[in-house]
Amino acid sequence: MNKYEYIDKYYNLYAYGEVDAEMEATGGFLIDQAKGRVLDCGCGPVPQLWTIFMPAMTELYAIDLPQESIDFVNKKISTIHEWAGDFEGYKSFVESRVGALPEDYISTQVSKIKSVSQADMVKALPFDDWFFDTVISLYSLECLKNEKELRDTIANIKRILKPGGTLLHINTNGENKNNVLPAYTWNGLNQSSTLLRELLEEQKFLITCEEVKLPQNDDSMYKYSKIYLMRAFKQ
Repeated sequence: MNKYEYIDKYYNLYAYGEVDAEMEATGGFLIDQAKGRVLDCGCGPVPQLWTIFMPAMTELYAIDLPQESIDFVNKKISTIHEWAGDFEGYKSFVESRVGALPEDYISTQVSKIKSVSQADMVKALPFDDWFFDTVISLYSLECLKNEKELRDTIANIKRILKPGGTLLHINTNGENKNNVLPAYTWNGLNQSSTLLRELLEEQKFLITCEEVKLPQNDDSMYKYSKIYLMRAFKQ
């Protein structure tokens, strides 16, 4: 699978607006926790979809390392009229949690995306200190190669988070072993859950974590049976 095929296939995991068990857990987590100015750190091709699950978001900035992800997202933003209707299922799920939403809710949420740009989370992030209320990292820290990269990334996230801000991270604890994916992307590194918690606690974050078991899905491009929803509060 080349990198462009991967982008399309990853997007198509979400492209029908279906709220399965994983999406219910992930979407509910964002609905309950994400607010204010948000950074999607390692956004892949889908930050425009996560905006649907963040009704308390005021602005979204997204970064990723592969340029093809950035190009894909910017094209989707510019053609929202072609695909917004596919995600009414997601909107309905949000309404079940927060109440009725405006008819143009999806397009309004996507319009809150201020930028989608290339950046390396391991290096200095292109944002001011204390800029974000929330940073979301949805499976993206599994792209990192070792403890040093994870440690540097946490330091970068801490710098741009406001005091009282929150990092919301979702991972699979390394169960995924799909080796056909492009080398730059996520392959379920085993460091993700235990090591991440240790490094966040070193930086004085307050951590809560919930495990969610998932039904077997042999058709998925990823193979895992549980996810972890981690909330790290910056004191």
